[in-house]
Amino acid sequence: MDFTEAPARLRALPSYAITLTAAQAGQLATDRVARLGASKAAYGMLAVLDEFGPSSQADLGRRLGMDRRSVSDETAGLERGGLVSRGPDPADPRRNRLEITQAGLALLAELEDSFKAMQDELFAMLSAKDRAELNRLLSLMVASASASTPASARPGRGR
Repeated sequence: MDFTEAPARLRALPSYAITLTAAQAGQLATDRVARLGASKAAYGMLAVLDEFGPSSQADLGRRLGMDRRSVSDETAGLERGGLVSRGPDPADPRRNRLEITQAGLALLAELEDSFKAMQDELFAMLSAKDRAELNRLLSLMVASASASTPASARPGRGR
């Protein structure tokens, strides 16, 4: 789609540009991770486990705004691929916890490189300073929206 051919009313709405850019980013990400035999969710899940350590599926879902079913389905695939291991939580044997494996760390590094390249492709027309400012503004918007949205209405909170 050619943005310049959209009605001026739409082009004047930052939310319209954000929506189009998000769709483009989503497609780029889907294409890139598919080449690695992964999903977009795998990147986030592996990143959480690497950065924060072993986690329950519920905690993983909360951190990423994913619903239980999606976390469960993604976890099953990651476990089948040997990217995460599942075992009893030493703090509460009734719960399972997930831990990233060496294979998961290797895939995470590949995904990291792929997502960095995607950012370069998507934001090629922006200077490093403009990219940092865009990230700052978007982060501010997301934080503000999260603070003003009741917990029960946030993504990943439904059944």
